[in-house]
Amino acid sequence: MGKPQTTTKKVIIKDDYVKKDGTSALYICVSIDGKWDRIPLSLYWPPTHFDKNSGRLLPRFSNDPDHADYTMMIDTELSKVNEIMKEYRLGERTLTIELLWKDYNSYSSRKDFLAFMLADAHERYKRKKIERNTRDGHIASLNKLKSFWKLETGKVKAKKHEGPDQVPPLPFSSLTPKLLENFRAYMREQLGNEASTGEKSLKDIRTYVYRAIADKHVFESPFGGKGIKVTRPGSMPDALTDEQLMRLMDLFEATTTPDNWRLVLRHFLFSCFTGLRISDAKTVHHDNIKDDWLVITPHKGRTRYKKVVKIPLHPAARGLVETTLGELFATYSEQYTNRLLDKIGQAAQIDFKMTTHTARHTFGTLFIELGGDVVTLKDYMGHSKIETTMKYVHLSEKRKKEKINVFDKLVAGRAKKAS
Repeated sequence: MGKPQTTTKKVIIKDDYVKKDGTSALYICVSIDGKWDRIPLSLYWPPTHFDKNSGRLLPRFSNDPDHADYTMMIDTELSKVNEIMKEYRLGERTLTIELLWKDYNSYSSRKDFLAFMLADAHERYKRKKIERNTRDGHIASLNKLKSFWKLETGKVKAKKHEGPDQVPPLPFSSLTPKLLENFRAYMREQLGNEASTGEKSLKDIRTYVYRAIADKHVFESPFGGKGIKVTRPGSMPDALTDEQLMRLMDLFEATTTPDNWRLVLRHFLFSCFTGLRISDAKTVHHDNIKDDWLVITPHKGRTRYKKVVKIPLHPAARGLVETTLGELFATYSEQYTNRLLDKIGQAAQIDFKMTTHTARHTFGTLFIELGGDVVTLKDYMGHSKIETTMKYVHLSEKRKKEKINVFDKLVAGRAKKAS
């Protein structure tokens, strides 16, 4: 255990300045190992009715209604300081005035998992530890948890200072396996989330649970051991067949195709031939073209892995580029792009809902179906694990098995003729 620290705290009044109404500002004076600072309480009281020795307010008159309220508010702030000091002491960590300020100002997030996750997600993005898309995805998962928790606590009457849309705090101790199992069911039944989407949200929440524990928040994790398990549903991605891809190429070249459809198809088809994610298609530049290769540092995970990916640039992909300088493509937002892709898919009679991810899945699947090997594909797609790339092998095998079923019609026809 480290060296014991000397800490003191006391409520003081700054009576060297008295306002026109006869009151002065109240503070909590805190000292840690001889270094001190004042925490403003944003409360004011007459210096004539303040006991400096005890640091307590005195009633201004008999049955002073403000005296009890002010005393309660001061005690609440003192308890926050006490709690912070206790947690550092029990955690055998050294407390400084700077750390006290930081924890005091973010005290609500220390007791409320919802506030902690929101603040931590923004802090991680601010410090460039996660990408913006990652942060937004984490906050989307948080918002689902908020809506669920609000529904769970709907029977609890809101306090006077809370607005009708305010979500009650979610104490760390309330994060139990049972609560998260109910949250999983809520996403499935009330929000209509696919299993993979729901498990992604649980995975995001698990990330911040572990971060909270690492940050010395004391509570029992609802994950691991006998807790809730985050699964990886084995659903296959949707990918275009070679025939469907040709249909989209024809639609792109047709003179009757709307301009906004052509704009989306230009970078979507480029991604079908290169495997680019939409985040990379939005920023890919002429500087990324080196002879017959596309050389990029993928936007996803660039701060973590800094991996450079080299993809051979097929003539069909190069032919989709019409700019000569700067970025290769003009793009819309991902949400608007997905809405247009849905309409484009219907027009091209694609039998599933197309999204920006479809292009990358198409590249991976067709590469395997046309004789490519999984190790090379792993490098082209920038995967860190071969298991991630294997899904395209499995999808290719599944599609080959489905193709063999065309003989069912021939056999059924012969059997019918024979009868």
